Amino acid sequence: MSNSRTQFLSVRKTMLALTMSLAAAATAQADVFTGTINATIDPTHGKGTTIDYWAFSLSADANVIIDVRANEGYVNSWGSHPGAYVDLNGDGEITLSDTQFRLYQDSVSLDTEIVAADDGAGYTSPGNSNGWADGTLSRNDSYLSTALQAGNYIIAFGDYDLDTNDAIRGFNSGDNIAAYTGINPFTGVTGQDHFDYQITLQAFDFNNGGSLSAQAIQVDATGTPINPVPVPGAVWLFGTALAGFLGSVKRKRA
Repeated sequence: MSNSRTQFLSVRKTMLALTMSLAAAATAQADVFTGTINATIDPTHGKGTTIDYWAFSLSADANVIIDVRANEGYVNSWGSHPGAYVDLNGDGEITLSDTQFRLYQDSVSLDTEIVAADDGAGYTSPGNSNGWADGTLSRNDSYLSTALQAGNYIIAFGDYDLDTNDAIRGFNSGDNIAAYTGINPFTGVTGQDHFDYQITLQAFDFNNGGSLSAQAIQVDATGTPINPVPVPGAVWLFGTALAGFLGSVKRKRA
């Protein structure tokens, strides 16, 4: 076999190995993202709460799990996990919530809504399914497990009761977080003006069960990204490694 042929095959094998490593890195873990819902006043609609939008894509038909973890403490009357609490974002606060989200395909409109999700199932020991696997402390944390076709989707996430009209306008009008929390058992304060949340998104290929990378990004109500989409670190690593390898091949041939 000629030297050039050997070098070509070596480059090809290296590119394939790097590509496989990149794919494995992208699919090894569930997509986890966080945010905060705030009470606010809209000039047009008055008092209410904010809505966050998260877009993701599926490269194949998949079974999708959207698991919310928003209550940082337990409330016994909410079918909770007794005696537990967690500070999701490390801000030193314990916030409570009754969450809800709506799922849309391609864009947020009356015609594109697929399903709405509210409370998860009641806690059942050992608490590793039906919305409790992410460490959820309360069944008021929303949960959805459903089959979706390959395509683009948007999650409209907020406080209960989040209806379709609110999701479309981008503001949860008339909502008051305090109305759903009462006296916070951790702070002793009546009500609160915000709550933190974490969403775990998992997608499994409908045909082979393989994990798919959904790569959720935060968008506005129109689907426009709020922040520039960064190039994953693994992509930079791939490019750097490949450039270095090709450079060494070129030097050897010279």
